Amino acid sequence: MATQRNWNYYTYESDDGTTYNIRATVEWAAVGAHGLAARTTGAPRYIASKQQSPRKVIYQDATTGRTTQGPVGTAAAYAALDIGDTTSVIVPGNALGVTYDLVKKVGERVPRSIVGVQLVDHT
Repeated sequence: MATQRNWNYYTYESDDGTTYNIRATVEWAAVGAHGLAARTTGAPRYIASKQQSPRKVIYQDATTGRTTQGPVGTAAAYAALDIGDTTSVIVPGNALGVTYDLVKKVGERVPRSIVGVQLVDHT
């Protein structure tokens, strides 16, 4: 039996305490260690860009080298995950889960303000 990814929005709490709704697969959010809860009504949608990206983890299948990644909803859940942790991932096209190992943790990236320098005018 083949499986297809199902998507939904879940609560993501930024490191600065702002609550967003972030898109993730239902299967990803079902893993409690990823710290994603039901979406927060009225919270803005988290839009990733080059300047802003959520904290995430990357898992890899040691046999095939395939990877999967997704967001981690809270800083506490991110801190609790360790390199080498395993999770069962449902691979599209397979009915059974495949064990993936956590190989990388990627921290949240947020835009920074640039403060201009005011130089003294030497006239």
